[in-house]
Amino acid sequence: MRKLHRATTAGLAALLLLTGQTQAAPTPASDSGDVAARTFLLGCVAYAGDYAKLRDHLRPGQDMYLPELSPTDAVPFLQGREGTVWARPDAGVTLALLKPDETCVVFVRKVSTEALFRRLETGLRSSLSKSFTVRTAGEETKGAMRSRFIDLIPSGSYREDLIKLYTTEPAGMRVVLTTSETANPNLQAIITLGTRSP
Repeated sequence: MRKLHRATTAGLAALLLLTGQTQAAPTPASDSGDVAARTFLLGCVAYAGDYAKLRDHLRPGQDMYLPELSPTDAVPFLQGREGTVWARPDAGVTLALLKPDETCVVFVRKVSTEALFRRLETGLRSSLSKSFTVRTAGEETKGAMRSRFIDLIPSGSYREDLIKLYTTEPAGMRVVLTTSETANPNLQAIITLGTRSP
């Protein structure tokens, strides 16, 4: 299963590279939804399965450069785990890479949650639609928290290649956008990428 996950995520990275989506991270502070969506797509999605390479691209002078937070400032974003955190304080966007399972998370302080969801969905469709079926997959509400799901399911010849290689149906990936207007006044959205349950 781990090999299948790596192959699927490697496909995500290759497709984003081919579609030209891995250009430099946004520079001037603008719409926090745009900055958050681009940070997620160009970071978490483009480098899924190879976050060591993403860490290199986040260093000063590199195309995805973001300032790294000190260990003390990173604590609220690490959720009690080890990891590294980078931030765009001018846009209220923070990217965290959590260990040991190499989870990539984007936190957004203030954002139009509807616009952010639309940007994520549009970006995923335009970047990955040649090899993945990108579909909204419902939502879940728990108290003040709302989670919306976008599934990335290998399709076409890419799906066929994965089945030939691993002799099993690929599960694909799931993007989760969790939002709340009231749960935390300093945090409105969290975006994650994980394996989709078959």
